[in-house]
Amino acid sequence: MFVYLKHGDNEQFLVNTNCPVILLLEHIKAKLELCKTDVVDLCDEDGALKLLFLSQPHQECARLHLPSRCSFTVCSVSRRVMDGAYVSVSPLLANPDPALLETLQTQTDSLENTRLMQLRSQEAAKCPKSVKVQLTRRRGRAAHLETAEEKPLPTTRRRSRRS
Repeated sequence: MFVYLKHGDNEQFLVNTNCPVILLLEHIKAKLELCKTDVVDLCDEDGALKLLFLSQPHQECARLHLPSRCSFTVCSVSRRVMDGAYVSVSPLLANPDPALLETLQTQTDSLENTRLMQLRSQEAAKCPKSVKVQLTRRRGRAAHLETAEEKPLPTTRRRSRRS
């Protein structure tokens, strides 16, 4: 199967989607004479990114992500070198539609928010469990709790001595 890829000034070309995602992306970069380190993706006519550059198994077939005989626009994904933050996603068109640009900017913000949430969860997983100290009723001793779910053992009341 194949899809149409739009770029430049109303230019387009056909690509076969019966190949791994990584080969499709490399072919697009070669066809458009982009640097091998550039990050590219495709968006449909509504501006929805296909996020092919994020595909975990790069050997996965591209036809699973791209319906046949549809048109897609080639987009360049810009990231900061220092921290990998998503800066922008811009279509490789001479005169892109303003609505498309707005949609892509919204998706860029969403990608960045997702990246930040993943970083926070990874940092939280790396931090050692905090040890909490809680006083028990019995003799004012401190009990160390490893997690918030653990509770100190219940105390029993002292029997009053009868004389």
